[in-house]
Amino acid sequence: MGRTDNSSAMAELEGAMEESGGNPPASSARKKVFMYMSASFHNAYLHMAKNPPEGFSVSTSAYMAYTPGTSPSATLPPQAQGAIRSLNPYISPLYNKLHIMLSRPKVRKFHLDSYDLVHSAQSILDTNLPYVMDFEHAAVLSGYNQSAFEREGFRNALKRKLLDGNLKKLLPWSNAAKRSLTNFVKSHELEQKIETVYPVITPPEKLERQKHEGVNFIFVGGIFYEKGGYDAVLAFDKISSKYDATLTLVTPIPNEVQERFSKNDKIRMLGPQPYAKVKELYSQSDVFVMPTHYDTFGFVIPEALSYGLPILTDNSFSRPELVEHGKTGLLVDAYYSSFREDGAYIYQSVEDLKKRREDCKYPTESYINELASSMERLINEDSLREEMSRNAREETISGKFSPKAYKEKMGRIYEEALRK
Repeated sequence: MGRTDNSSAMAELEGAMEESGGNPPASSARKKVFMYMSASFHNAYLHMAKNPPEGFSVSTSAYMAYTPGTSPSATLPPQAQGAIRSLNPYISPLYNKLHIMLSRPKVRKFHLDSYDLVHSAQSILDTNLPYVMDFEHAAVLSGYNQSAFEREGFRNALKRKLLDGNLKKLLPWSNAAKRSLTNFVKSHELEQKIETVYPVITPPEKLERQKHEGVNFIFVGGIFYEKGGYDAVLAFDKISSKYDATLTLVTPIPNEVQERFSKNDKIRMLGPQPYAKVKELYSQSDVFVMPTHYDTFGFVIPEALSYGLPILTDNSFSRPELVEHGKTGLLVDAYYSSFREDGAYIYQSVEDLKKRREDCKYPTESYINELASSMERLINEDSLREEMSRNAREETISGKFSPKAYKEKMGRIYEEALRK
C-alpha cells in the first residue's frame, strides 16, 4: 500500500486483535494459526490477523526469518546487529542471485509444536506443520528477480517446493498474481492447490463524512513517481482553475514538484502523515486517485474503498479486479506499467527496476488528458460519484474485501488444510 506512518495503525489493529480472537486464547477450543512473516508488518496482514475465521485464532510476529531464538545474529552485540542490518540491502540481492543460479528457491525454517497451522506471508517454509502461503506476485519467491522464471532449473525446483505435501494451499492476492505463477510454472497438480483470496479490509463501523464545498481528491502513496503521484498532479493542475476542487497529496514530495506547483493553492502537499491523520483526510475527501505504475495490488485501494471513496486508477495488473470500472471507480489506460501481459515484471531484477523508475517521470500528453477527463467526469457527475461511493463502501462491508467474505473463505481453506 501507499506508505505512510503506519505505527498508529499497527497499534490500533494489534490492540483490537485480542478482542477479535487475533491472539491465542487461554482456551484450546480454537485452532491456532501462526502468521509467519519474513519481513516487517504490512497493513494487509494486520487486517488478516484482526479477522480470523470462526473457530481459529491467529498469532503474528513482525519478523520470523528464523525459528524463534535461533537467529545467528541474535547473540551478537547490538552494534554488530545494527551493522548487519545496514549491510543487508547490499548482501540480500547477491544472496538471492546465488539461490537462482543454484536453482534453489529460498526456504525458511519454522518448527513449533504449539500451533495447528501456519499461514505464511509470501515465504516457502520448511515446517513440521501444515501451512498455506499467500503471495502478491510470483516474483516474491525469487527475491523479485523475474529472470529466475526464465531458468528451467529454477522453475522445476520451485515447482517441487510448491508441491511439497505440507504446503496445502497457495493463495494469490489476485487472479493477476495467480497468472504470474501459472504462466511460468506449469503443473496441473499445482493449479489444484491455487485459490485467489483477496486481502481483507476492516471497514470503519460508522462513516462520519465531514461536510465541505466542492470535490476533494486525495492521493496516498509511499513513492511519488512510481505510484502515479506526478500524473495526478499534472492532470489536476490542468483542470483545477475551472472547478471548485482540491487535490491533497499524502506522500514524500520531490523538491522539483513542490517548486513547480507551489502557486496552485488547490494542491495541498502535506507529505507523509500518521495513520490517524490519513483516516481524517479520507473522511474529508470525495475521490481517491492513484494511477500507479508499480503496485502488484495497492492495499491502499480497498482501504480508500472502505471510506466510500470512488477510485481513479490505471488498468494495469490487478487493478481491474480491485476497481470495477463505472461502479466503484474509473480506470484509465496505463501509459507505463511494471508488468507484461502475461503477468511478469518487465524488469529482470530489483536493480533493473531502480534504473527504470525514471520512466515514470515522463507521462504522455494523451494519458494526462485521459486522467484529467476522468477527474472532470467525477467532478461534474454528482449522482455517478455518489453511487460509486455507496458501491465502494459496500465492497468492503459485504463484497470481495469484506471481513464476511474473507472469514468464510479462509475458514474453509484452513479446515481443508488441516483435513489434508
